[in-house]
Order: sequence, then structure tokens, then C-alpha cells
Amino acid sequence: MIRRLARAGDTERAWELFSEAGLDGETAHADTLSLKGRLTKDRALKAPPGQRSPLLRAARQAYLRAALIRPATYPLINAATIALLDGDRQEAGALAERVLEMLDSGAHEAETAYWLSATRAEACLLLGRDEDAKSALADAVRQAPRAWEDHASTLRHFRLIIEMLGTSPDWLDAHRPPASLHFGGIIRIAPDQPSSAMRIAEAVEAVRPGFAFGALAAGADIIAAEILLERGAELHVVLPSTVEAFRRDSVGHFGAEWEGRFDAVLAAAQTVEALEDLDVVSESGIFVSDEMAMGMTIRQAQMLESSAAALRIGDGPRALGSALDTAWQRRGLPIHRVALDRDERGAALPLPAFGREAIVALPSRHNAGALAEAGAQLQSSAGFSIARFGDPVAAARAALRELADGHAPLGIAYGAFDPAMGDAERFETAMRIAGAALPGRIPLSRSTALALTLAAPELRCENFGFIASAHGDIALSMLAPA
Repeated sequence: MIRRLARAGDTERAWELFSEAGLDGETAHADTLSLKGRLTKDRALKAPPGQRSPLLRAARQAYLRAALIRPATYPLINAATIALLDGDRQEAGALAERVLEMLDSGAHEAETAYWLSATRAEACLLLGRDEDAKSALADAVRQAPRAWEDHASTLRHFRLIIEMLGTSPDWLDAHRPPASLHFGGIIRIAPDQPSSAMRIAEAVEAVRPGFAFGALAAGADIIAAEILLERGAELHVVLPSTVEAFRRDSVGHFGAEWEGRFDAVLAAAQTVEALEDLDVVSESGIFVSDEMAMGMTIRQAQMLESSAAALRIGDGPRALGSALDTAWQRRGLPIHRVALDRDERGAALPLPAFGREAIVALPSRHNAGALAEAGAQLQSSAGFSIARFGDPVAAARAALRELADGHAPLGIAYGAFDPAMGDAERFETAMRIAGAALPGRIPLSRSTALALTLAAPELRCENFGFIASAHGDIALSMLAPA
């Protein structure tokens, strides 16, 4: 579990679990030392420059101790790279030479063919033998062409090395994992456009994604999802309501044929995430689910050292310049468009607007001055001050100012809601999230963190497990000051 968290970039949660398990003390276990080295290195790379060197030295020592216990190439090559990152190019080169000697002699523990070739490539790169590094990395990728997370880990290391050496990283692009795609489009495609599926397929082929995120409304969404699955993409579905409500409102309303196709695609999806608090499809629910899916697309691309793109099909707000697409393009991410006409026959299903709100909760004993100054509506509930924001980014920035002013334990919940259901459950969720606060960090709901991923990349969030509530488990992220 700790390794999975580390690979996903959730460094602080991984380190907390490592420490809670008592693994951060003295040990003679090589695997534990290697994991300690990896987590300490990741913490160093996220730390302010002035705090980085001590952590890098601690990481290097952990790896070197692991290498003394067992003749493995993994800790030694990591110690070499960390030496370079800490400015000790001579030590990096000496350790890289030792790695190559181990690989050439075969005097090392067994490892997969991918990692043996990738390790050779990294050692050559550290020694300035760029052509040998390129050849060895190409060989590694041939050995395991779909080991995307392994490729990403290697590319991440190589990028750091190349930045330190001041050479060009362009040659790494040929080995990046496939792109991640967010897709969405119109429900009613005009029947006189028999080439619509072909045109969508052409747009998908232009991106060639390995991972796709979106909803499954009748029409463009389902057609795109079917094409993505046919081309081997991993499909992740995000719905703006419960599955049952979405099937009724956005699929079944348009005919039984779509229901069968929806069920087949849903069953083939890698993951399905739904806004379980909403039993009707609404405009606000669609906004939040699109926001979440776009944040997930970006995170997947970041985790795999790859790229993100969007596909918009047809006309309407979801296809032609929504506020979310504006945020997407501000990040420099491309949008591919397929212009298809809408079928104007028959009435569209009217959608309720509902509401969308970010709630910041903090105990009433703390001054909520920074939240009030940010323009939030303030009220009291069960010993907490509740600040209501229309925008999750504004809520997060105000909460960070509040944290800086008084170190208050805050929490943020964000999402779409049915006004007829009242505020009590949402307030309770925000208060429970605030109860998970850690010194110097603000706990957030998953939807808040994904909204920040899309619209405020400078606000750094990491996944942080779950907390229980009367309404089910709540997925948490943590926001830390920059």
C-alpha cells in the first residue's frame, strides 16, 4: 500500500503510514531501507530548496545501507542519482560505475528484464554516455511495452538527471506512456450523419489515449466510450448522479437501444465513480462530475509522466467553450473537436439547475476573519463556523490564509446539491473532514482536490485515505501551503 501511494505521488500519506508502522527507525531489513530511501527522496523533491539537502543525504544513506545488506542494483542506482541531485557528481559517477560492474558480472540479485535494462540506461545517463542510455532504455521498453507505471518512474528519474546535467530531454518523449483523455459531447446526434462514429474514431486515433475519463450519456459519450474500449483504452466513468438516476435520465429517456449499450460499456469500465448524493441528473451535477473527470485525467497524465487531452463532440455548453474548458486551456492542454449536428426532433429532458458550493468548516473557538474577508457567507453549526463559497478555488485560498493566520483545523467539502435536501448533511461532512486536519495541512473532499487539480495547479493536493461517516466513507486529500 505504501509503495502504491508513493507511485501515485501521495508522498505525505505514504510517509505517515511508513512511520505509523514503525518502519522509520533503525533497521537491517534491505527492503525497508530501500522504501525509506524512496520516500525520503520524494519528500526532499517536494521540500523547499533550503530543506532539500538533508533529506537527500538521508535518502542516499538509506539506499547505501540497503546495498550493503544485499547485492541489488536498485538501491545502488538510486543512491547514485540522489548523489547527483545533491550536487555530488563525482560520487554519482562512482556509484554508477559500480552498478554497471554488477550488471556486467551478473553478481546481483535477480530482477526483471525491464528493470535491468532501465538500470543500465540510468547508470549510463549519469556517466554522460547518452547514446548507450538511449539504447538501453529502448531495450527496457521493448521488454515490457505496457508497464506504464514502471516507464513513468524511469522517465521521472531521467528527467531529474537531465535537468541536473543541463542536456536536452526531448528523446524521452518517444518512450512516454500513452495520453489520458477526457471526453464529452451531445446526447442527440442527428440521424442523417452516418459517418459520426467514424469521425469520432478519427479524433480518438489522433490522440491515441491509453486512459479515458468521462460520462456515458446516450449519444456521443457512449459512442466515444465504445471506440475507446475497442482501441484498448482503460475506461474510467464519472457520473453526475447515482448510476440508477443517470441510466434513467441520460440514457433510458432516449431509447432502449442506448440502455443496452450503456450497460455493456459500464460493465467494461475499469472504474465507475458517481455522485451518490444526487438521485436526479442536474446541471450542477454535470458540472462537478466533468470537473472531477478532468482533474482525474490530469492526475493520471502527471502520474505517468505523460500528456492529457480533451475531446469535445457536437455543439452545446459541454462541447463549445465551457468554463471548465477555459481552465483546461489555461493549463496549455489541447482540446480536439468533432463538429456534429444535434437531432432537433423531440423535446430534450429538462434538467434542474440545483446548487454547487464549497463549504469550509472550522471550530467556532477560532477566528474566521480570513474567511469573512474572502467574501464567504458565515454561519454557525454544532460548534463550527461554516463559510460558504461558490468556487472551490476561492475556498481553498481563503482556507490557506486562515491556516497561516491562526493554524486553525479547517476542512473543505465541495459538490453539487439539491437545495430541497437542506444543508445539514453537507455541513456535517465538512465538519468531519475538518476533524481530520493535521498541523499545517487542510483536509479536502476528493471533489475539492480534483477541482483544484484542474483550475489551480499551484495548490498542491495529495490523496490521504478515507474517514468514516454516517453516510459512508469520505475520500480525503490534503492541501499544504506552497
